[in-house]
Amino acid sequence: MNFFERQTQARNQTSRLVYLMILAIVMLIGMTSLPFVFNGFEDYLSGTGTLADALLAMAVIALFISSIVVIGGLLKYRQLRAGGKVVAEKLGGRLLNGNAHTLDEQRLMNVVEEMAIASGTRVPSVYLLQDESINAFAAGFTPEDAAIGVTRGAVKLLTREELQGVIAHEFSHIFNGDMRLNTQLVAVVHGLLVLGLAGTYILASLLKRDKRDVRLMLVVFALGAALCVAGFIGNLYGNLIKAAVSRQREFLADASAVQYTRNPQSIVGALKKIGAHKQGSVINSPRAAEFSHLFFSTGGSGWLSRMFATHPDLSVRIRRIDPQWDGSFTTAAAAGKPVPDQMAATAD
Repeated sequence: MNFFERQTQARNQTSRLVYLMILAIVMLIGMTSLPFVFNGFEDYLSGTGTLADALLAMAVIALFISSIVVIGGLLKYRQLRAGGKVVAEKLGGRLLNGNAHTLDEQRLMNVVEEMAIASGTRVPSVYLLQDESINAFAAGFTPEDAAIGVTRGAVKLLTREELQGVIAHEFSHIFNGDMRLNTQLVAVVHGLLVLGLAGTYILASLLKRDKRDVRLMLVVFALGAALCVAGFIGNLYGNLIKAAVSRQREFLADASAVQYTRNPQSIVGALKKIGAHKQGSVINSPRAAEFSHLFFSTGGSGWLSRMFATHPDLSVRIRRIDPQWDGSFTTAAAAGKPVPDQMAATAD
């Protein structure tokens, strides 16, 4: 595969999706403001109001809606800025840096150091998850606070080359700032959700208002309903765009893994083993769903799951790297685990 071309395609597609997200938010704010703006212009045309009043109403409503989205997003952004160490510990990971107990664990540390050199990135904190599935993740806001986690299943079942492909993929997320981009998108989507929640709160407040003020009730109802519709529709489409961006960053990370390892079959082999493995890439931690977008691979079936999936289908990822793939997955038993001599050599 031409990994530089694939990287360019993924970056360009990401940019288009981010611009689409910005455009959607602007249009959402504009559409939510329209009923109140029309009311102001109606007063102006009937001679009971001025053009300045109409424009001021439009600005105030747009500023009010924007403020809810921004404040809600900033609060979530602040919450998500915790370093990768926090995520790894929440998933039950054990720190391996300077604390590798077995040859498998030392082999993992060696591979991480090799891929750090290949990507030009500092060696992050490395954590071992006790899951027998094949998976990994990169977390953190900057390369300085990044952490990589790898499941015990990946360490046991993947060959050294396949493990290099997985780790190289995670280093791409660190190098290309995917963790920061994802944090920003999550914050924006949360801001849209808060917009809908604010509308719900406003509608609920009608129950406590004086029912004699009909005009005020109608205005409050219109504002609450508009915020509800805008917030929940915006959150839906925001999640769709966020998932699409995440899938493009996975394609970018796959292409970067080929660049770092110079071996397309390294990551292809790992993806094939996930497809054949009984436990796949499932993480059993109760916090797994919260951090699913960080993983090397996630599961999901059905059209709804695919729409909101943060990762492309395994078959799609494999064919992007190896168009000649025959569609069969490789079991760990068929491929074989590294022999003791190889493991001992890498631990030296």
